[in-house]
Amino acid sequence: MSISHQYASRYTGDKTPAVYPVEFVVRAFLGTYPGLKMPRNQYNGRRILDLGYGDGRNMPLLNNLGMKIHGVEIAQDINRHVEERMKGLGIDVDLKIGTNAHIPYDSGYFQYVLACHSCYYVESGDQFGTNLAEIARVLESGGYLIASLPMTGSYILKDAKPLLDGHYEITKDPYGLRNGTVFRVFRSRQEIRKVFFPFFRDFDIGYCNDLFWGIHQKVWILVCRRKESKL
Repeated sequence: MSISHQYASRYTGDKTPAVYPVEFVVRAFLGTYPGLKMPRNQYNGRRILDLGYGDGRNMPLLNNLGMKIHGVEIAQDINRHVEERMKGLGIDVDLKIGTNAHIPYDSGYFQYVLACHSCYYVESGDQFGTNLAEIARVLESGGYLIASLPMTGSYILKDAKPLLDGHYEITKDPYGLRNGTVFRVFRSRQEIRKVFFPFFRDFDIGYCNDLFWGIHQKVWILVCRRKESKL
């Protein structure tokens, strides 16, 4: 079974649970923290790309903020399922097939990109820099990227195969969904800034270190802004 089919099966099955927003997403968009600069009074009417949105769990929150929601996922079955779910909630969404490295929207189209547990998946033959360049392409100058990134020591990296330049092949996903996929992993805030710096500025970086009954999840939380495009 292909990885894309596994994901589609997970998100479109009859037993798919109710959707609730991810905590770091709520905190990023609504939280008031001394080290976070988000324009909380400027969300209404802005276009946001929910990149690799999965079951659509963050879309009701984005809708409540008045944002115009667009999404990209790897399978049309996922798009259809989430479109139907959001329709039942009275939420209008525009969902397309795509990947981190191939986003089917015009350059500079979005004011925001949300990459919740998604942008670090790297396609075969690519590097994370390809993803980053594509995300930057669809953001307007000054647009915001809100993303999570894997930290070393997270459960998903147990016995992962190290590749070049911080890339790892996942081999022991306890959920059986990500084996064979390649992640870009970050060891420090300095490494994040260095990798993202060609396209982004104004870095606000936090992290989550959670132990949930045998699942130790460690992720960086990044908010940054698209650099001004050079003519």
